[in-house]
Amino acid sequence: MDRDPTTVLRRAFGYPAFRPGQEEVVRAVTSGRDALGVLPTGGGKSVCYQVPALMAEGLTLVVTPLISLMEDQVGRARAVGLRAASLSAAQDPAVRKRVLTRARSAQLDLLFVSPERLGTPSLVRLARTTRIDLLAVDEAHCISEWGHDFRPAYRTIAAVKHFVRCPTLALTASATPEVRADIRANLRLVRPLEVVQSFERSNLWWSVERVGSPRARLQRVHRLLQQATGPAIVYAPTRNSVDGIRDSVARLGIGCAAYHAGMPAAERSGVQERFMSGGVRVVVATNAFGMGIDKADVRTVIHFQMPTTLEAYYQEAGRAGRDGAPARCIALYRRGDARLARAFLDQAHPSPRRLRALHHRLRVLAGASGQVDVGRPEVARLLGQRPTAWMSGDPSGPLAALERAGAIRALPLEGTPPGAVGSFRDAVAVMERCDDATVVRRRRSVSAKIRAVQRYARTRSCRSVELLRYFGEMSRGGCRRCDRCGWDSEKGFSEIDG
Repeated sequence: MDRDPTTVLRRAFGYPAFRPGQEEVVRAVTSGRDALGVLPTGGGKSVCYQVPALMAEGLTLVVTPLISLMEDQVGRARAVGLRAASLSAAQDPAVRKRVLTRARSAQLDLLFVSPERLGTPSLVRLARTTRIDLLAVDEAHCISEWGHDFRPAYRTIAAVKHFVRCPTLALTASATPEVRADIRANLRLVRPLEVVQSFERSNLWWSVERVGSPRARLQRVHRLLQQATGPAIVYAPTRNSVDGIRDSVARLGIGCAAYHAGMPAAERSGVQERFMSGGVRVVVATNAFGMGIDKADVRTVIHFQMPTTLEAYYQEAGRAGRDGAPARCIALYRRGDARLARAFLDQAHPSPRRLRALHHRLRVLAGASGQVDVGRPEVARLLGQRPTAWMSGDPSGPLAALERAGAIRALPLEGTPPGAVGSFRDAVAVMERCDDATVVRRRRSVSAKIRAVQRYARTRSCRSVELLRYFGEMSRGGCRRCDRCGWDSEKGFSEIDG
């Protein structure tokens, strides 16, 4: 077994050297030390656990949030010579049994699991009885309630460390100092090496354009896509807006496809494959078209409307220009967007007063059983929304806010671990108390993130400086690559495309 990471990298990947930050992380975990790597979008985070897995004698266990991308991750790992597999609730039980048997008998180098599955009895038994040389946590910002993709099950990952004695590697592309501290604490990292690469992407051109009406917003998207050459992504806030933009762009004669969570899985996979292979030039998508989209030559990313956090914006916009060539990131903004953001806050993170009233009413409806069917019409009216979005795992809405506050508990289906996304029945257990402090803390955090987005959209200073400051990084001055630093968008577009 070769013990030099650079030699392994050259032999397996064909790369002459590591990218910035990768080697420090790899050498730390292969020497037995915990590590936290904050590497830019497209910075090659997977190499940081694939190289150690090629060097290890035991199993590398990778916690990853998206079941839909596991097979892609497995395929990439196998391409560099790793014996890799995944475990998910979507698999046939016989398939899961075979994977576990291979893991226990040392026939696997790399195993991908979701954080929810990590807590199942079968995985606990595997952790107790199998040599595990590395626990890697991908998209580690999901562990923090201050992160933009908070996933409660991520906060239970540290429990597996009672059964394994190996380094822990946390990886993410975007984390503020506050989120990094939360990652260290919740994963119980011991004196970790912390590698935080610069958030600056010198090949990206940043712009926020004011639009006066919804129609003007759509017309601007049309013009941007007509000007552009090369692959492009348009991010839109809702499924309906995705379908509408796709239809209007297609009428211009531009090869375009839609992507959102309301589409069948096979259709989503088909869109992704066509985009990756060049069969379609433009994808209009919700943020469901996110983690794992590793297309190097995306030249344009347009946000039809600013996301609610700068972390989400940085990751989504950062899918442009991964090949290092110039690319552009344009967000469209109008005054009414601020009101929409506040409406999102009130819906996803209701005030303590509203949640207390809702909790009290649910307790009355639950009665002596302590359970309530959230599909009942009177409960749906009480929530002010259709509960099915939350029941499918969407972290927004009053029910999810009550769950975070410990006021209700989702009841899992038989055979699935508590908290598994998409496994809830139409019933919840109603607890006695609602933690107001958690409600207030979370609402303030989300409100601060919304204000940061508004500052970015309205700033008269350098866009890049504003982004770097948000992530705790100081900048020496203007970037000369944004609309606030004197960049002429029309001239800049022709320079990029030419």
